[in-house]
Amino acid sequence: MTTFASTAHHYAAFRPRYPEGFFTLLTDRFQLDGTQTVLDLGCGPGTITLPLAARAGHVHAVDIEPAMISEGRKAAAPQGIGYITWACGDAAGLTGMGLPPLDLCTMGKSFQWMNQDRLLADLDTLICPGGGIALVSTGPRASTVRPAWLEIIKNICTDVIGPGYRQQHGPAAHPAEERDDALARSAFSRIETTRWNQTFTRTLDELVGLQSSFSYSSPAVLGTRQAAFEERLRHELTAFNPNGTFTNTVPIEAVIATRP
Repeated sequence: MTTFASTAHHYAAFRPRYPEGFFTLLTDRFQLDGTQTVLDLGCGPGTITLPLAARAGHVHAVDIEPAMISEGRKAAAPQGIGYITWACGDAAGLTGMGLPPLDLCTMGKSFQWMNQDRLLADLDTLICPGGGIALVSTGPRASTVRPAWLEIIKNICTDVIGPGYRQQHGPAAHPAEERDDALARSAFSRIETTRWNQTFTRTLDELVGLQSSFSYSSPAVLGTRQAAFEERLRHELTAFNPNGTFTNTVPIEAVIATRP
C-alpha cells in the first residue's frame, strides 16, 4: 500500500484528463499507427494509458499501487479497450518485469517520485532505437493568473494538515531544472518541450472531491479530520463564490526525450 492507496477512486473521478494535443503530439512524433509497444509507468488509473491504447499496438500499464491498477481496469472494461497489460510494479524493478522491447515510455507526474538517474539508465536498456520517453505534467506558471480560491484551499490545508503539508506528504522535490539535468545526463538527452494552457471549470462537489485525489490531502492523511476538512472547504468556497463554479487555467508541459 502506498501514499495513493486511499486516493485511487477520487483520482479516477476528479483528476483532469490531459489535452488531446498531447496524444496528437505523441502520435505524430513517434508515428503511432497501432503497432507500437508502449510502457505507461506510474499509470495511475489509466489517464494516459486509455487514450494511448487506441493509438498503439500494446500498452503495458504499470503502477506501484494496486488500487490504481484496479481503477484502471474498471475504466477500460466498459469502453472495450484491449491491448493493455495492467501490472503492479515498482520502477526500481523495471528490468525484472519481463517487458518486451519498447517504442515509447510515458509518465505523467510519476517521474517526480522516482530515482530518475537509475530509471533513465534502465529505460536505455528497454527502449528501441528511434524510441523515446514522454513526460507530461503541470508546467511553470507564467502569464496565467492563480485564482484566489486556490489560496483559500491552501490556507485550509495548512490549518488542518499543518505547515509544509505538501513536502511532508508529497514526492521528493524534483523541480523542472533537476528533471532536465537528469535527462541531459542520460542517453535520452535530446529534449523537446511543448506547452498548452488547459482551462477547467469545476463544481463545488468536484473541487472538494479533487482534494481527496492528492497525496497530501488524501483520506489516509486526513483520517478523522476529513469530514471537518470538507465542511470547511464547502463553507469557505461557497462564501467566496456562491454560484458554486470555480475556473482555473493550468499550464501543461510535455517533454519528449530521445537519444541524440
